[in-house]
Amino acid sequence: MNADPKSYNKPDRNMLLESDVDSLAQAVVTLTQELWVLADRQLVTEAVLAKHGIDLAEEVDLHQPDEDLQAKLDDRSRAIMKRVFNSLAGISSDE
Repeated sequence: MNADPKSYNKPDRNMLLESDVDSLAQAVVTLTQELWVLADRQLVTEAVLAKHGIDLAEEVDLHQPDEDLQAKLDDRSRAIMKRVFNSLAGISSDE
């Protein structure tokens, strides 16, 4: 065991083995898909609201979610992370 308190940052094996490349590539694609969907939806939402005279960019930036919304945000975050980690592990995810 390493006496260095930060030894947990230095795993015993390389983090990316040659056999991990396909799973890593799939994880990057999965993240890109998630970001693309979110970015598109955000832009569409802003455009639709702007058509109705509502500029929400600053309000969104300053918004503090209540408990219910925070729970939904947390659930969605966990679902995204599950898909990413499943991709890294080479596990198919239907979510």
